[in-house]
Amino acid sequence: MKINYPVTAALFLLASCATYSQQAVKLAQLNVTHKASQDDSTAKDSSKNVVNFFIGGGFVTGPSDEGDKIEYGASREFIVGMGYARKLVKWNAVGIDLYYKSTGFFLTQDSSKILPNGVLHNAEKISINNLGGVIFDRFYFGKLFLDGGFYYDWALITKHVAYDNFTVANNNGGSSTKSIDRQLVFMNDYNYGLTFRFGQVNGVALYFNYRLTNVFTKGTASNPSLFYNLPFPPFVIGLVVGTF
Repeated sequence: MKINYPVTAALFLLASCATYSQQAVKLAQLNVTHKASQDDSTAKDSSKNVVNFFIGGGFVTGPSDEGDKIEYGASREFIVGMGYARKLVKWNAVGIDLYYKSTGFFLTQDSSKILPNGVLHNAEKISINNLGGVIFDRFYFGKLFLDGGFYYDWALITKHVAYDNFTVANNNGGSSTKSIDRQLVFMNDYNYGLTFRFGQVNGVALYFNYRLTNVFTKGTASNPSLFYNLPFPPFVIGLVVGTF
């Protein structure tokens, strides 16, 4: 039988190309599957990491007694911070926040006032600027979450601020005066307590703090033996906006 070499060569070339194409397709499918698997794994891993950013404020509340009564509504705090949470399962995560917090306790001006003395002013407050942190456990309910945790504040700056208005200008020609005393010796260097947050993921949340310590530690410089057994109200209720 006469062999047609051009035809045979063409058939061999076509068979080789078909075989190579099948192998290339299988290899491409394996690469796509492997890449998709890597992408799915990366996406799945990144979904477990939650970065928190938040800003907000609240009002001091709770019982106050004779001697260090506060003005409710005026006594408030501001807070801003960020943190990190790690999802353990779909509905639960643990994390830590770091923040700056400023709390001002406005003192009621009446004859019972003893903090830091009995002098009355038009307005007066004790201010604490804190650097702090929270360790929390978070539970997810769909698009809602609930945090429960423990906070610790370091009192970076403490201040006593008094505001006085004059009906007649003072010797410097001023009609009002604001005086500030810093780093108060009768204030505690730290405070800690329990904290809770409830709100919408990546939205607004209600927060509640319960301070377990007394902000006072001893008396004033003029009366160092005086200890304040009448703590400021321990509760703060407020709102924060953030990514949770």
